[in-house]
Amino acid sequence: MARNLGIIVNGGSVLLLKKDSEHNLNMKSAYLHLLTDMMASVAVLVGGLLMKFYGWFWVDSLMTLLIAFYLIYVSYDLIKSATKMLMLFTPDYIDIKEIVREVHKIKGVNKLHHIHVWHLNDEELHLEAHLDCSDDIKLSEFNVLLHNVEILLFEKFHINHINIQPEFKKEDPKDFIVQD
Repeated sequence: MARNLGIIVNGGSVLLLKKDSEHNLNMKSAYLHLLTDMMASVAVLVGGLLMKFYGWFWVDSLMTLLIAFYLIYVSYDLIKSATKMLMLFTPDYIDIKEIVREVHKIKGVNKLHHIHVWHLNDEELHLEAHLDCSDDIKLSEFNVLLHNVEILLFEKFHINHINIQPEFKKEDPKDFIVQD
């Protein structure tokens, strides 16, 4: 009876978490945990019935292996995504060159360089860069320019935390540096 209750409770929890698991790493982890718990409960129930009525004692080992392989298979993407986030990699869907092209369209921008984009968590996408201004402007004018860059980056690329170092004719390499 307890095994049946486990199947029902875990199954209900799996259904509740399914939608959120598609957008949040923590929810996906909880979803996979509950899903494999439910599968293990089903396997124990089915395995017990097959052993009792047919004497197929090998079924228990087979089901254990199948669940283990399934968990490894589905958790691979979760582990890969979490590792990329922890290592501050640029998300796969971010095109740095497109960001540069769009920012370069803003009046007052000479060159955006030394760019690093990363996820801090599922909701926060950060950008850090140097911005070489086309003119030697006052700090108050840079604030207006920065505001325009922030609006563009948020609206077009969903980057919600921006840290830009202002520069004017600074002598250093102006290459795009992307940490992956």
